[in-house]
Amino acid sequence: MPKNEIAFLVYRALKKRKKDTSFDASDNIGALVIVDRLKEGLGLIVDYCSPETAKDYKIVLVSMTSTYDCIAFYQAVALIPSWQSGKRKFHVVAGGFGMQNPTTVRNFVDYAIFGRGEDIINNLVDTLMGGGVYTHESVMNLPEISPVVFCAAKGKYKNSIKLGRGVDWVESVLGCPGKCKFCHYTWAREQVGVEVYFKNDMGKVAKRKSEIMWKDIRNLKEATSIILTAIDGCTEKLRFAYGKRIKNSEISDGINHVAEIAIKGTGLDVYNILNFPGEQERDIKELESEIKKATPQKPIALRLHSTPFRASLLTPMSHCHVDISPRAYNLRNKNICSQENLKAFHSVTNEGPYSQLIVHVIDRAAANSDKLFHTICFSKKIKNSPALKKIELLMKNFDLSPYLREYSLDEKHPAWFLSSYTSQEKISNIKISVNNSIAKFKKGLIDDIPEASYLKDALTMDECAKEVT
Repeated sequence: MPKNEIAFLVYRALKKRKKDTSFDASDNIGALVIVDRLKEGLGLIVDYCSPETAKDYKIVLVSMTSTYDCIAFYQAVALIPSWQSGKRKFHVVAGGFGMQNPTTVRNFVDYAIFGRGEDIINNLVDTLMGGGVYTHESVMNLPEISPVVFCAAKGKYKNSIKLGRGVDWVESVLGCPGKCKFCHYTWAREQVGVEVYFKNDMGKVAKRKSEIMWKDIRNLKEATSIILTAIDGCTEKLRFAYGKRIKNSEISDGINHVAEIAIKGTGLDVYNILNFPGEQERDIKELESEIKKATPQKPIALRLHSTPFRASLLTPMSHCHVDISPRAYNLRNKNICSQENLKAFHSVTNEGPYSQLIVHVIDRAAANSDKLFHTICFSKKIKNSPALKKIELLMKNFDLSPYLREYSLDEKHPAWFLSSYTSQEKISNIKISVNNSIAKFKKGLIDDIPEASYLKDALTMDECAKEVT
């Protein structure tokens, strides 16, 4: 038996990006902040446990750093007898960015924290240790799905956090002033302070990486070896329609400016969003053309990471139709240009349509999603099939339209229970402006909207579920 009564659950990530995925090696800052708060506030030392040893503790903490962790967590615990509802003798407390719609994991979590948890965790743990039931507007007591308000930080976290590499992390910025209509971060987390969104990466790598908005690139006085930034939209019309006000000319100008201030060659990691409502197949060519117009005076290597559009929860675009055509995936590792001082190429890590689909299955899950989600997690046929075949199998066995269709503004959204510091009235008004932009695309005033290339009517789950499972 452990001497401590609380532990963080260690479970295998769905997508393993590095050899060592431990808390110490993965810079799980959110979890480490919680550990720091429990030690400082309650004098508790937090252990680490596996799904099998969780039963030895009174409280098990679960860090969900991405939506994919809903799948990874479910796969880790759903088949273990000690984790089942009615048999579980320990309390499970989960939080992190991946905690947005807890429906898929509701039977294996007791308390779900939404947003920043450092000001909640001590009271919650103290209450549970004393045998009480904890309630808070930013905590959902599961398995019941009920309204919650994302908890925003009151200020930067006051303590520095020691990371596993002997590096100290200090919080540099809170929230974002961008208000891009597709970005969960800016609508769920209130900005504190007015500083420019610019940060050097942690500790020892501060001289190697910088993260900055594209509009602030011209404020840089010296280019580090890698600059992380985002354009988020292939064309000027798409960017302006959805809140990223970057002109085409600013793309080549920004590349040229980075070269001017570079001590030597610099890498630009540029993030982009594909499959926006209103996007055309040809639109990627416009972005590639603007990149090619740059004439840097020093070597620049530009890597374009394109992520398929997600109708992220709490945003003014949460109701939008989702196109899961494999446009981003098909661009993997393709060359954009190779000219004097500028080499540009598409990333090898562009996500495919299956990843895009399962995120929306989780974000838009309801109680009747349980069989679909369980199939995604445990079907060997799904696991062993190529990505497009996975989608074909799921479409054949389940109705996927609730996860991909447009939701009208007067109907109940699957994630109806979420709210944040941003008023619902403001979100609703911006949704109207989004719909107006989409309507212009539909009418040809801007461009036509494509439909997903292989969306089709699916058979009902009961008719042919056996074909998958």
